[in-house]
Amino acid sequence: MSLLRKHFRIARWIAEELAGVISGEDQARLDAWREEHPVHAREYDEIRAYVAAGKEDEEVEKECVKREWQKFEREHFRKYVIWRKIGRYAAVLVLPLLIGGYFGVASWLDGEQPVVVSAGIVPGGGKARLVMANGRALNLDEKLEVKLDLPGMKVVTDGKKIVYRATGEPVADTLTAGINTLFVPRGGEYMLELPDGTRVWLNSDSELRFPVRFAGDKRVVEIEGEAYFEVARNEKWPFHVMARGTDIRVLGTSFNVSTYRGRTVTTLVEGRVCLTHGTGAVMMLPGRQVEVMAETGEMITREVDAKSFTLWKDGVFYFEGADLETITERLSRWYDVDIVFEDEELKKLRFSVEMKRYDEIQDLLTKIEKTRKVKFLIQGKAVRVHKWLDSYDLIE
Repeated sequence: MSLLRKHFRIARWIAEELAGVISGEDQARLDAWREEHPVHAREYDEIRAYVAAGKEDEEVEKECVKREWQKFEREHFRKYVIWRKIGRYAAVLVLPLLIGGYFGVASWLDGEQPVVVSAGIVPGGGKARLVMANGRALNLDEKLEVKLDLPGMKVVTDGKKIVYRATGEPVADTLTAGINTLFVPRGGEYMLELPDGTRVWLNSDSELRFPVRFAGDKRVVEIEGEAYFEVARNEKWPFHVMARGTDIRVLGTSFNVSTYRGRTVTTLVEGRVCLTHGTGAVMMLPGRQVEVMAETGEMITREVDAKSFTLWKDGVFYFEGADLETITERLSRWYDVDIVFEDEELKKLRFSVEMKRYDEIQDLLTKIEKTRKVKFLIQGKAVRVHKWLDSYDLIE
């Protein structure tokens, strides 16, 4: 049963109870709903008190309710003949329940805000899981500070980043050759500073594999997901980022790498990198982006505004002519929600929008809704995407 239909039936049961025509079976269902949650009981009592006080007979209230009910009935309930029998109570009951009450449908209908049935969606924050070479695991979050002493290395966290610092003590390579992995879950972000001074910002649903201490003639890390790198310059000690079979070789450079959706996309902010995949190689310059096609290994180069692809690390969502599928995927990872499209064609719609990442998800959804192309309905930890209908404008 759809959410709207469920709420409609509850309102109908209350109206039938007040009109004295409710069946024993529906009475039992209404009683069960009322006892299910304190909010339900309060709504029920308020509606009963409202009707008992005779407020529905007041001219101002009556006219307002009648007008709003007619709008609602035209779009949703025309086919329900039973409402003719209980019409005296219908407008009074449905508006508190469906337009102004517990279910929050008012905001869905008036086009100002997306529906919020649950307030469980919050922006992401600093959290990660560090798995060390010996198998020991640490859960990191904004409330936790950790200090570790490893052979020839100190590790410190402050809740939002983790820093590896070499102590200078001579240590056998066998003690520092192990690989650590930093996992950042959906709804998380974290910054890592490697022993050579390279800084890495990890986005949601990402992981970085790196050695406790770099050894040999090159520095090598491996990324899944998305990360922004500021590589400490050392011409004699090149830095390599491995990303799904692509080798990104740098000296001292700032760049973004994303492997979401099976696509490896590298965006260069400053410096130079040499990108190699299979037998192909591309020398990148600032303001260039290279995408490696997963199916063919083909490398496609394009000129872009590189900063727009790295604003996420500065706490900003920035989309310019992006398709709705891309936008909602980023929202899904950051707010840890499921996105459900009622029509696959809606994924192709393009929008330009900017917002701080730490704002509520409703803020960005409302900006998109103002285009009158799509409507969002939030239910718990899911966001449903619907095609915009004229009824959302509450036409008289």
